[in-house]
Amino acid sequence: MKTKIKDINQGDVLTFKASDERFKVLLCTSTHKEISPKNFTFAALTIDEQEKPTIETIIDSDFFGIGNTKNDYFKYSDEELERMWSIHPELKPYFLGSYGLIIWRKDLMKFQDNFEIIGSLKIVDNLDKNGNGSMNASDWDYLTDFFNGKYISILMGRGQKLFKVKSIIKT
Repeated sequence: MKTKIKDINQGDVLTFKASDERFKVLLCTSTHKEISPKNFTFAALTIDEQEKPTIETIIDSDFFGIGNTKNDYFKYSDEELERMWSIHPELKPYFLGSYGLIIWRKDLMKFQDNFEIIGSLKIVDNLDKNGNGSMNASDWDYLTDFFNGKYISILMGRGQKLFKVKSIIKT
């Protein structure tokens, strides 16, 4: 039996079944909970499984993002950059950022029972802020249809590339 989601935090890994009845995964990259309207930003992962994925599967999967101009506003530590660059040397000297799927809390509450939190990863801060785009994903029908094969071509068409989840995990 799934536990009702009471709160979502950065690093939480949520799984759900899309309209193709396969498990898909979202990784929470940031939250805005201080003042209303509250929302959560997620990175789309490449998980497309018949069985519920594990955290190990998640760590070995990819997310959609981009190597972006290194700036001084949303910094990563030298250690975080070295980890990113060791896994993705093609990025150096740029920052890694994720494409954001924004879900507003008031909308998420309508379909929260469709999600299951399967774990949490300690990820870098500002991942979505160093990305170059986002979209509103606050409609359940849109979300499940989007993850029914469309999302890869849509995100690639928006200039996103695939990066290893393990490159954004804090050690």
